[in-house]
Amino acid sequence: MITVFVAAECQRLFNGTALSAYPFLWSNRSKRSTVFGSGINCLPVAYPLIPDSLYRFLFYVLLLIPGAVKSDTFPLAPLIVMAPDIPGMSEPGESGRDVELVNAVLEACGWEAEFVYQPFGRHIRTFRDLSAADAVMTVPLSLDIPGFSTSAYIWYHNGAFYNASVAGPITTIDDLAGLRAVTFQNGIDILRLSDRVDEFELLLEVTDQTIHARMQLMGRVDVILADGLVVATLDRRIRSDRRFGESWPKELDDFVFYPVFNPTPYKVVFRSEEVATQFDECFDRLSAKGRIVEINSKHIDQYQELLLHRYLGL
Repeated sequence: MITVFVAAECQRLFNGTALSAYPFLWSNRSKRSTVFGSGINCLPVAYPLIPDSLYRFLFYVLLLIPGAVKSDTFPLAPLIVMAPDIPGMSEPGESGRDVELVNAVLEACGWEAEFVYQPFGRHIRTFRDLSAADAVMTVPLSLDIPGFSTSAYIWYHNGAFYNASVAGPITTIDDLAGLRAVTFQNGIDILRLSDRVDEFELLLEVTDQTIHARMQLMGRVDVILADGLVVATLDRRIRSDRRFGESWPKELDDFVFYPVFNPTPYKVVFRSEEVATQFDECFDRLSAKGRIVEINSKHIDQYQELLLHRYLGL
């Protein structure tokens, strides 16, 4: 029945504006050919041309069918969820601890979602500026943006990732003084380092976290300030996929992660207050069943050799 609403929904999403005006919204990350990850096919399709009046008629007929529309399946169309592209946490294909948690909760509520991935920070701006998105995940709990917030559903645990054979030990923020460090986009604010920037020899924000590890291995920075699971994921990927001529990491290198920062909670923000409330309820049900712990353990346990059970105390 969803095909009945294709034309009308595309017009709603983009207010009748030509899709060519939004080239950056095209996404082919799912089984559907979608615009903005909406799950609604706005490309030319082989459906018969039906007058809008018939669309409306079929819609009202659907409403009259007992059980055809139920509040516990609201919303009918897939939710468009803005997601950050973060290694090991939230990546295309719904891969990673963060996005798997969100997807599991939405499925528990009986909802389907289409995730649209953008660099961290930009995904929040897109949600704020473009009303077509229904939700945005991985929003710092303290950040106030338009919409309806859930309770915290995930905690990231940022810390210092460094080569103990050439630096350290690093167990407190004070130990970072005089070092060259790189962190993620908005990391200086999120890690509350704004008043301590002058204590570093160098403190950079680089959006693409895959660059962090190579900067460290090449000796450009001494320490990475980021989530432990993220740096562990990137460390493993780089070690298993060395580029031609790369001689690092060296045999004596001893990379260590220490959580010098407190865990950071994140929330989901929805356009709908009802959906936000139901998300929290579904999360609580999954948590009571042990599913939330199961997902967290699945992603964290495989890196315990590096994290040493310091990450979130797990």
